This record gives sequence, C-alpha cells and structure tokens, in this order.
Amino acid sequence: MDKKEQILHYYRVDGLSLREISRRVGLNRKTVTRYVREFEKMSLQDGEDGIERCLQQKPAYSSCRKSERTRLTDAVCAEIDYWLEENARRRLKRLHKQCLKRQDIHRVLIEKGYDISYSSVCKYLQRRNEAKTRKPKEAFIKQYYEPGQECEFDWGEVKLYIDGKLTTFTMAVFALCHSEGRWAYLFRHQDNLAFMESHRNFFHDVHGVPHTMVYDNMKVAVILKPDGKQPTDSLTRMCTFYGFNFRFCNARAGWEKGHVERSVDYVRGRAFTTRINFDSVEAAQQWLSRICEGINRETGSIATGKKPEALRRDIDAMLHFPGDFGCFDMMACSVDKQSTICVKGCHYSVPDSLVGQTVTVQLYSEKLHIYDTDHKKVAGHERSYDKGSWHFDINHYLDTLIRKPRALKGSVALKQMPQKMQELFRVHYADNGKDFLALLKYCQQKGHDYDDVLKAVKIIRMRGARHINTDQIKVALETMNAGPLTFSEAQRTEAFLEIEMGSEDVLSQLDAVMCGNGIYNVGRIDV
Repeated sequence: MDKKEQILHYYRVDGLSLREISRRVGLNRKTVTRYVREFEKMSLQDGEDGIERCLQQKPAYSSCRKSERTRLTDAVCAEIDYWLEENARRRLKRLHKQCLKRQDIHRVLIEKGYDISYSSVCKYLQRRNEAKTRKPKEAFIKQYYEPGQECEFDWGEVKLYIDGKLTTFTMAVFALCHSEGRWAYLFRHQDNLAFMESHRNFFHDVHGVPHTMVYDNMKVAVILKPDGKQPTDSLTRMCTFYGFNFRFCNARAGWEKGHVERSVDYVRGRAFTTRINFDSVEAAQQWLSRICEGINRETGSIATGKKPEALRRDIDAMLHFPGDFGCFDMMACSVDKQSTICVKGCHYSVPDSLVGQTVTVQLYSEKLHIYDTDHKKVAGHERSYDKGSWHFDINHYLDTLIRKPRALKGSVALKQMPQKMQELFRVHYADNGKDFLALLKYCQQKGHDYDDVLKAVKIIRMRGARHINTDQIKVALETMNAGPLTFSEAQRTEAFLEIEMGSEDVLSQLDAVMCGNGIYNVGRIDV
C-alpha cells in the first residue's frame, strides 16, 4: 500500500513520468503503469468516490500460478476412478474387507507403469471427497420472540463420577427464546418419567408456563405416523394440566430450535468440564442449578447486557403456574413370599402382612411409593437402576422376626440398615435380638426414626452408662424432647423444698462417686 500511494502521489501531485516513477520507487514500469491506469479508470467512472476507493484498495496478487499437470494425467485419473467404482460395487456385495485402500490403488498404478507419487493420489482422492460433500452456504434469518411465548427443550448426555463410580446421565435443558435464560436437570434415563419431571421442575422453578414448547422428533414427545405427527400421552397430559401449546421441528432441522441446541453444549461445558466428581446425584444437581443461576445473571457483553431485564419480561409474560404435576407411572405388583415386589428388574420390600396380595406402585424417576388395596401408603423406597438388586427395610419384617428372632442376625435387612444401627446391634444386642426387635417395634409405633435412637444412645453415653438396653433408650426417647418441669408457688411447700434439697444432695454425691471412681464409656458408639 505504501508503494501504491507513493506512485499515485508522484503521478497526481508531482506530475512525474511513468519511467521516472518506476526509477524512484524501484518497481517495474508495467506495475507502475497498471496502478496509474487503474486510478484513471476509477476516477473517470466515479469521480471523487472512485479516487478514494482506489487509494484504499489493497493490491491484489495471484495466490498461485497455474501449471499443467504432468504426472496426474487424464489416464491416471481414469484408472483411479475405475477402482473407486469397483470398491462401490464390492461394498454392495458385502465385500467391504476386499476393497482397495489408497496404498493399494497407488501400487496398482505403479505396476501399470504410471510414474506418480502416493501423495498425488491422496490429494486427488481428497478433492473428489470434498466435491461430493461440498454444499452451498445457507443463510439464516434471525427471529424476534415475544416475551414468554416460546421455550425450547432438548436432551444432552453427561458422564460424571458419583461416589467414585462413572455414571452416564441424561441432561434435560430448557432455553427461553426471548431472554436466552437456561435451566438444566439431571436424570438417569431419557424416558417418559424424566421428560415429565423435567418440565415439572422447570415450571416450578420459574413459577410460570411458556405459551409454546418447542421439541424435535424425540420419542418421548412425538409419535410418527403415516398421517403425520401426534403427541405422546405424556405430552398430552402435561398440555392439559399446564395449558401450554407445542410445536415440533422438521426432521434434521436443528436450526429451528437453535437456542437449545447451543445451550446444551454451553451448559455442559460450563458445569461439567472443570468438575466431574460428586458425592451424590443430589450434589451434582445442586452444582448444575448453581451454574445455571450464574449464567442467567451474567451481564456485560453485547449478547447478555440486558439479559436480567429480558428474563424478567419472559417470566412476567408466562401463563399462570397451576401447581406441580404428578409425574409417575402407575402399576400393579404382586407381593412374593419374601415380602417384596419386583419393579423394572429390582426387588423392594413391603410389610410382611401383605404377602400374597397385590399392591399399587407409583413409580417416579428417583423413587417409588407403594399403596395397599385401600390406597394407604405402606412403603417407600429410593429407585434403583441396578438390575437384580434387592432393597429391604427391616421395619417391614418386625412381626415375622419377632416370631423368628434367630433369623435377624444373618438377615439382609439388618445388613442394609444404617451403619450406626448395625454397630448398636453388634455391641449391645448381638446375643439378645428380641430386645433389639422390641426397640424397633416401639420406635415404629411411636414414630421415632433411626436418628432419634442414635441421639438417645448419645445421651445415655454422656451419663456414663456402661451398657445400654431397650428400657434406657425408651426413657431417653421419651425425655429427650420434654421441657423442664415447672411448679406453682402453691406446690412449693416445706415438704417439697425438703425433698428437692435431698434430691440435689443425692445427685451431688452420685456425681462425686462417678468422678472419683473414674467411670469411662465402654463399648462407645460414635454418633
């Protein structure tokens, strides 16, 4: 550009000849002549605009010189094309392993006397492949979306280490078209339950419902029939409950829901690249939700400068949120002789009084609830995805174990109790299973859980007891949440005060004896 501007300056301002300009700038006179003629032509056509454009236009040079092919002749190309067609015929006959590779084609050419290098053959094959796959560039029209009108949904895959075990999860992603707001949820499978629960969670979090949901041709949302596309039962149930409309994209037309197509990769990259190890699925979901909240609060760039305001407009313009949708599958299961039901290849325990009966199961993506014939809830379990696994609750077998106490020690139900409860049994009830069962029966009747029992054990230990029995735990459970006794002035007589002082004296003496004798906790349980 410096040379070109200098040439035009010498010609326009100084009025030098082309020969003199060529001598001063050190360029060939033909080059100088070409720049000057180009300047004169553009100035005559467009006047001052042409002069300005000529001064700013960079010199163009040919990127490569054209040369005739000396080795890759038409005869060589015809030979290569013949073997490519032969490979196609062999693939149709299922002779994939006997097709010629690039090295084989090059060797055949050499054997036939053609002097050509292997790299030339590879370049020719590459140009043929590029010519087949080359498509014209397509233009896309940017759309404007009204607040709260459309939301796009799609699935993504994520692999995480949960408690040290590599697990593959399905990530459900929602993207609001107006504000680019994003929400994501983790599930173990890409099924109808995950499809419904993801929508329930999203509508619950934003406390609103978009007017239209956009889907591609996923099996959980659309049924493909010869007469057109129809929604699945799951989608129909949600539309009826929440009141939103839906729209399906055309096949292989990802640009029709480009917001969520990009959002899947974006959310996955932000959430699960720097961190892939979690203690539980709940911890992974909490991390993912926190990342999405941060994405939705981002501001500062041209794309996200007004994102919080746009997000508020989106949510304010949504449909009314009617409440949470019941996302479960109903099924009937028979209770076998081991007082379990089999759901999706996994066994779950129910109360032993239901052996031989039929129960109703509400199956969720991460849990299941079990009801008897009177629709009374009798059991609940976390859902397992390990085929052939067995899950027991020892409280379901108390009546049977009280009649057969010797079966307790080796039972799988005991092995599946919390570790602290197993330790309590091993230290204090190993030779007296009946008392342990009596304690569990008492807790079941009074509504105490395992945490209450362990807190009671801790209180007893703090009092210096060497051994623990069921009666002590019962007393501790009853007094654990009881407040101090209060007495009115009328009750505080002289006899009452004498008894109170005597009791305090006895307690002081007992405290001194215990401290003096050095009583320590024996068989201590860490709670």
